[in-house]
Amino acid sequence: MARVAITGARVLDGTGSDPVEGQTILWEGGQISWIGPDADALLDHALLIPAEGGTVVPGLIDSHVHISLPPTMEGIYEVVEEPVARTLIRAAHGAGLLLRAGITTARDAGSREGVAIDVAAAQRDGDLAGARMLAAGRALTPPDGHGQAISVTVRGAQEVADAVRAEVERGADFIKLMPTGGVLGEGAPGFDVVMTGDEMKAAVDTAHELDVHVAAHVHGPEGVDLSLEAGVDTIEHGTGATPDQCEQMKQQGTALVPTLVPLVAIKQRELDLPRALMKRVDEMMAVHSDSVAAAIAVGVRVLPGTDAGTPFNAPGQLVQEMELLAELGMSHADLIVAATSAAADTFSWDDVGVLKVGNVADLLLVDDDPLQSLSTLSWPVTIVQDGVVI
Repeated sequence: MARVAITGARVLDGTGSDPVEGQTILWEGGQISWIGPDADALLDHALLIPAEGGTVVPGLIDSHVHISLPPTMEGIYEVVEEPVARTLIRAAHGAGLLLRAGITTARDAGSREGVAIDVAAAQRDGDLAGARMLAAGRALTPPDGHGQAISVTVRGAQEVADAVRAEVERGADFIKLMPTGGVLGEGAPGFDVVMTGDEMKAAVDTAHELDVHVAAHVHGPEGVDLSLEAGVDTIEHGTGATPDQCEQMKQQGTALVPTLVPLVAIKQRELDLPRALMKRVDEMMAVHSDSVAAAIAVGVRVLPGTDAGTPFNAPGQLVQEMELLAELGMSHADLIVAATSAAADTFSWDDVGVLKVGNVADLLLVDDDPLQSLSTLSWPVTIVQDGVVI
């Protein structure tokens, strides 16, 4: 059994505790077996990786990706025209891109024909080098709803409950709902609410009976109310959420995954895109920033997720999402927690997200201190997943 250690490191364990200098982290067989002062480390027969003053953090977690989608303006339409095998190859490649960016775990919030479930199984079985995936499979959307390319169409509480059971039986780790329209793509626009309270409640009740959590794609205050009343576990995007709704999220323990990167990625291509589209993007960015800032201010659990697979937004942009959240009021310390232990806790991953003995050896070694500069997380010196140095 290989023994590997990083020595001379500053350790941020992912819990929000103060960094500890001069530490050694030792792992064997994919699990962390010892953490402590360099002087106390027993390193016989261990492969040593000197940190040289660098910082070790847990492997990062991206809480919202779509690895099956091509990140182009037309990708959401074109993906349904290609062979499913081609979509599966893209999804596997996306999982690899995530891992090479230091994202050792990710949550896929809907994939064409549920191919992310297959990618998750391949990674878990050792057949694929990529981020560990928590996969929703196909999202649930009504006939006039958003996200048709990555969803199964449902109407009525019974159909919704049956679809939840079918997705979980196929291997879905959680359920993704589309109760409102989207900024881009097919289906109802923007703040339009397209699912009923009975449908939402049927999805949540059935999923919770099966011990899986529920994520809801939401734009607009009406959609936020609908999702909170139904008892979803996470709200994705949350555009237009009011301060009172943010306070309710906090009280109910509902996490928010804002996904700020997609609109910024489109904004960066402004000169190449239709003016009507950019006007809509500008309006949504302003409303969304206010909502996210309000959520941060009242203490909602805010988790960084990139929505990778949207236009011009390839997998691996998690640090940019963290930097955007910092601009809206999250501290660097809170962001590191959000991208590690808080995400793991929200999604019931018991053995990742925190550097402690017995946990999976997922970790990053970076040159500088991310408490001072988040950008150092973009360029890991060493990436370790399941004890394997990538």
